[in-house]
Amino acid sequence: MDRIGLLDSVIISEADIAQGRIWLNTDGMEREGRISYQRGLTMAIDTFKTVQKVTSEDLELVILAEYTFIAQELALCDPMDSQATSSLKNAMQSFDDAFLALEAIADITLYKGAEMTHPHSAKYRIKDMPKDAFHIMCIAHRARLNNILKSPGINLSEKNLLIQRLENINAAQLVYLDKQERINYVGSGETNRSEV
Repeated sequence: MDRIGLLDSVIISEADIAQGRIWLNTDGMEREGRISYQRGLTMAIDTFKTVQKVTSEDLELVILAEYTFIAQELALCDPMDSQATSSLKNAMQSFDDAFLALEAIADITLYKGAEMTHPHSAKYRIKDMPKDAFHIMCIAHRARLNNILKSPGINLSEKNLLIQRLENINAAQLVYLDKQERINYVGSGETNRSEV
């Protein structure tokens, strides 16, 4: 499936999940609600698993899929649920910042310059690499997903989706860290990383 097809699947799956939740609480629509909810969860898990398989080749797609899911959650969220909408808006801002970091890391010179602006204290580093906007997004989003996982009463299928999304974020962070290390290695004057 191509990028657009995968992102469409993310949108459709979250719409099915949200509609299913509504129907589960609507007299006479409970059966349709379960069907929609389960269909959405199954599609979302399958889509996020597919996306995870290409993390090393298309890091942006992994982040874009998660961003798309969050954007759809926000679009379908009850506007009166101020805590949820605030959390989702914060998540989207964090992802927006991570996309900028992805742009910067694509240009070795630009990223090396940006890297010099980060303190070298361990508090601001991950494995000696700058804890930049991408890492901060991963850390914050992992905390957000883990908090949801700890909530009682969440369907086990939905927990499996949250676990898959966590796996995707973890995989993305490892690939990003590898990109940082490669830039650091190239910047050290070495030309062939495989000789290490």
